[in-house]
Amino acid sequence: MDTNRIIFSIYDVSLSLVFGLLTIYIALKVIDKLVLKVNTLKMVKEGNISIALFKAILIICTLLLIQTSIKSSNSALQTMAEAHNKITIKIFMISLGYFFLFYVISLTFSVLLILISFFVYIKATIDLDEIAEIKKNNIAVSISLSLIIFGMTLFIRPAFHNLIGSFVNYNALQVEQVDTKNKGGGVVPKRIAPPR
Repeated sequence: MDTNRIIFSIYDVSLSLVFGLLTIYIALKVIDKLVLKVNTLKMVKEGNISIALFKAILIICTLLLIQTSIKSSNSALQTMAEAHNKITIKIFMISLGYFFLFYVISLTFSVLLILISFFVYIKATIDLDEIAEIKKNNIAVSISLSLIIFGMTLFIRPAFHNLIGSFVNYNALQVEQVDTKNKGGGVVPKRIAPPR
């Protein structure tokens, strides 16, 4: 049994659960305030399938992009644990700090990317008022717009993952070791490849 692997997995699951729910809450508020500009909960209760579908796809898109923050944080934790050959509270707290940084950056950029994709598409289709149609429960427009935004999210996601991963400074996370071969007592940095 690999204890570190279990710890990394519990870390991933815990962050995914807590911050996944937080992301859903934030995404719902952003959709209501910036995109649809109405309280959509009442419309969903009345059976507006278009709004429910559109909101669900936007939430899925946001979660897909936010997931990169958890992967980058876990990479930082694994790198530090491998460099020190153990997991300490300090290492765990540094990794958690990285996660909060990655989460805020991921959330901000993901919301911006989705909003930009949404508004560019809306401006490109001047003959159709997508928001008004979705509010009128036009399922065809809702599906079309939702799938376009979902496709853009899938297209952007690998580059977004690389962007968030680039914020991890693996050299700073590595430990220095004393060179025992060189009797002069020099210090040689330990090189660790980032986990993939």
